[in-house]
Amino acid sequence: MPYIDISTNTSLAPEKIEALKAKIAASLASSFPGKTENWLMVRVAGGETMFFAGSSAPCMMVDVSIFGAQSKANYQKMTAAVCRLAEDECGIPADRVYVKYTEYDQWGWNGSNF
Repeated sequence: MPYIDISTNTSLAPEKIEALKAKIAASLASSFPGKTENWLMVRVAGGETMFFAGSSAPCMMVDVSIFGAQSKANYQKMTAAVCRLAEDECGIPADRVYVKYTEYDQWGWNGSNF
């Protein structure tokens, strides 16, 4: 039950948003065992007003909310994949990308909780 919220100050065409969604889902599945696109919700917001290190140069914030816990190695793998994705798909250097993780032990869906 991951939710991934991607914000960037770079404008994104609809086909770029679709590519980001597909590639973030693949990164999730390869980084976090048992977490598949079947349960993934993604929000992509491009063209946001954002500054990083005092600059409005292209930057990205990726906020990953996840049900349960993952290992440090899994988080490292996901961070590396997200930074590659930001560079490859959006031209945003890895040193201008933050990735934040929040683990939850309660997650509601379809009228009840897991």
